[in-house]
Amino acid sequence: MVDGEPFIALAGELHNSSASSPAYMSDVWDRLQRWHLTTVIGTACWDLTEPEEGVYDFTVIDDQIHQARQRGMRLIITWFGAFKNGESTYAPSWVRRDEARFPRAQKDPASTLTGRFPRKNPVLSLFGAELRKADARAFAALMRHISGVDPRHTVVMVQVENEVGLLGDSRDRSALARAAWEEPVPAALLDHFQARADALHPHLRDLWDRQGRRTAGPWAEVFGTDGAADELFMAWSFGQYVEHVAAAGARCHPLPLFTNAWLGPHEGAPLPGLYPSGGPVSRLIDVWQAAAPTLGLLAPDIYIPEFEDTLAAYRHAGNPILIPETRVDAGNLFVALGEYSAIGYAPFGVEDGPEGHEIFEAYRVLAGMTQVIAAAQTEGRIRGTRLAPGARVELALGDITVTVAGPFSTLGLFGPGTGADTTDSDRGYALLIRLGPEELLVVGKGVNLDFQAGGLPVEIDSAREGQFIQGTWVPGRSLNGDERFFLFPNDELRVVRIGLLRRTGPSE
Repeated sequence: MVDGEPFIALAGELHNSSASSPAYMSDVWDRLQRWHLTTVIGTACWDLTEPEEGVYDFTVIDDQIHQARQRGMRLIITWFGAFKNGESTYAPSWVRRDEARFPRAQKDPASTLTGRFPRKNPVLSLFGAELRKADARAFAALMRHISGVDPRHTVVMVQVENEVGLLGDSRDRSALARAAWEEPVPAALLDHFQARADALHPHLRDLWDRQGRRTAGPWAEVFGTDGAADELFMAWSFGQYVEHVAAAGARCHPLPLFTNAWLGPHEGAPLPGLYPSGGPVSRLIDVWQAAAPTLGLLAPDIYIPEFEDTLAAYRHAGNPILIPETRVDAGNLFVALGEYSAIGYAPFGVEDGPEGHEIFEAYRVLAGMTQVIAAAQTEGRIRGTRLAPGARVELALGDITVTVAGPFSTLGLFGPGTGADTTDSDRGYALLIRLGPEELLVVGKGVNLDFQAGGLPVEIDSAREGQFIQGTWVPGRSLNGDERFFLFPNDELRVVRIGLLRRTGPSE
């Protein structure tokens, strides 16, 4: 909710270092506005924000807020604190230089995972009390500053840390970490497990079951000694760390807060440590919700092919869907909005996006109707799909079943093989919203639709293309005749209000 209204972020995330230079960003902002982004995911880097302990510089933050506000955009800020992608490269020099005060994580040199990550970037230990305090103090200063300079809520959400977890081992082997491992499992976590019991993620339920669902004891006794148990321990520990930082910021400025995940396990990274061990991956959502209640959601960064499977997994335990990093793919945007009630979608490195990409056309078309989409999400009367050539899918919208097929070839009016014929790389996609008993709103490209209700055919009674401008429907052409065969051609994203006529007999 932003200023009392539901908000959907048609967004893009900047490259990590782009926002560090207002001069570099000066041309980028105009490009993002031209591409119809409603929201930009920018950055606040600890090393730039607090270059000396207790000395703060918010120049970069102020520029992002100013530039977004001037263009009517919103901002989501990512706090690159002590942890970013399993490493600590954004911690200030004064932190990284003082290893006595801010100790490093340690990995088992004999681990087969360690050799997979030969990089020498710093990795701080989350078990250092001084690091937790320093990170939280800097984040609180940031949030306090945003509260003072942004009364119009240009900044609508903040991400706390980035893809936390440990790479190269399943858990930290430092002295502080070993001491924590030997302590009893916190009662708050086991109480959470007992309260959810069989509603736990199956992975966690199996871990707990194999040791007899113990309700007290050290980590090894309660969950075992393998990599999966290590990962659970690290998830609780990272969750508690992020909670400490997030809560400090929320006390200064209560914006919605979240953190994101480098995904795992998957085919390319089957073991914790090959992906950041302890991060908020889907099978650990229950642990993170117990450890970090200040966070509003846990968000997947999706670069693997299993886009829908990932969203389905992240709906666990009522977790809302936000995709802060992904590849540029307009079809996936429609799936996220229509099937998973996503509140935001952001291709990474958006400033490098190709001019004229269909994702930006989708943003243009959808920007004026986000309130319509949000209402339909809330009331469960929206569906979305992405189709390969020749594929078809049935989507239920109340008592109406919509068969979506596509993409399809047009008549080829300019000769064989010309026109808008599809290629193997083409994809059709559509967002379908039920407006009333006899009316649908469809945003689509490269699809064809058929309708049924109760096993009987439903005809298109009327079709009116148009657009939403600041939430208001502005009608265009009435589509009839041959146009009925190509309501959603392969080369154009259209918005069409479709009136339906229920038949009382079978099809001809």
